Amino acid sequence: MGKKQLGIKSSKTKTAKSKVALTYKRPAWVKSGEEELCPDCFKVVGDKSRYTLVCLLGKTKTGMTVGELTDQMQLRQPTISHHLNVLRSVDAVESEDRGRERVYTLNRSAHCFEDCQIPFK
Repeated sequence: MGKKQLGIKSSKTKTAKSKVALTYKRPAWVKSGEEELCPDCFKVVGDKSRYTLVCLLGKTKTGMTVGELTDQMQLRQPTISHHLNVLRSVDAVESEDRGRERVYTLNRSAHCFEDCQIPFK
């Protein structure tokens, strides 16, 4: 798939090495926020299931377990775990061990939600 098909736009940055910074067009299922997203923020919303996961976590203050997320989204546990790992890699979710369970919460102060204004509700 070429860059144009993915909605990827490259823009030159003014650095000593003349690196090319990529930005990604905000997906249609994300109704508000910045029009162009950095690669980390695109990871959060680039997959519709992952963005649905963000919205579910955004609606709860107490967090959710993988089992609860699996039931809500009707996806398999390994798929939910994969999405949570991607979200953790960009600091969009945090986890806390509570007994035998791990509870995931949205990191509302993450770059993606504050700077790129990705809505999570």
